[in-house]
Amino acid sequence: MKRTGPIKRKTPIQNRSELKTKAPMNRKREKRSAPRRQAANDNRWRSETYLAWVRQQPCARCGAPADDAHHVIGLGWQLSGMGLTAPDNFALPVCRSCHQDVHRLPELQRYQPNWLRWTIARGVRQFGGDIGQALREAWAFIDEKEQAA
Repeated sequence: MKRTGPIKRKTPIQNRSELKTKAPMNRKREKRSAPRRQAANDNRWRSETYLAWVRQQPCARCGAPADDAHHVIGLGWQLSGMGLTAPDNFALPVCRSCHQDVHRLPELQRYQPNWLRWTIARGVRQFGGDIGQALREAWAFIDEKEQAA
């Protein structure tokens, strides 16, 4: 369709002086606050002391010095997943290459309960109090899950 007349603006043209005052360099920066996260109802057992001890143990898979504390994954026990990490009493010592292998190779994940029992047995001998109690609860949880399977 051919236009026969001039195009009419629906909005008036702004004054140039107004545009200069709104230029990016002349505007005051608005402070942006970080998005607030809702307080998570995370009641999983956490212990930096225990994790530091776990990292000092030999690798549960190969026996080399451990670099990492691996939290169990992929067992269907609803301990981790969707951005959640298992409680610290379900951590086991692994070296960096074994840690990568456990995450990369699903067939290694089935050995985690045995490695975890080995770690918990050593931890119960090392710790008493709250840490020892949390480790005994983890052992009972593993037994319960394996009997149900």
